[in-house]
Amino acid sequence: MANVVDYLARVIDWASGRMKVDAQLTGSLTTDITFHEDATVAADGTIFTIDGHKTLTVEIYGTSTSRTIEFKGRCVSGIDRPIMGVRLSDLSTTISTTGTGEIWQFDITGLTSVLMDMSAIAGGNVTVKGKAVA
Repeated sequence: MANVVDYLARVIDWASGRMKVDAQLTGSLTTDITFHEDATVAADGTIFTIDGHKTLTVEIYGTSTSRTIEFKGRCVSGIDRPIMGVRLSDLSTTISTTGTGEIWQFDITGLTSVLMDMSAIAGGNVTVKGKAVA
């Protein structure tokens, strides 16, 4: 009986008659990804495994005078396929970019992985980093 009384004292606020709840709110699961870091040679870069994430935001920057980055996703077949990105500065959409100093966002729900394929680069380096949010 003493154990029951001790338990009730811990879980009930007798003044208000309400149950005490020890809860902690947490934010969404986020993961930082570096697809390319100061890259000077065309390459697929890091392939990011989605693992429950839904949105990907990517920043492209560097010193290169020209670059082409193709946005690609993989699903169950494992085949690389173009995915549509939204440039946040003007909300334009496309499957690749030749720009720099840009931020892009992607819906990656249902994909198994994503990559930022740098198919061309000249005159400097490019960094492509992002954050995935569940």
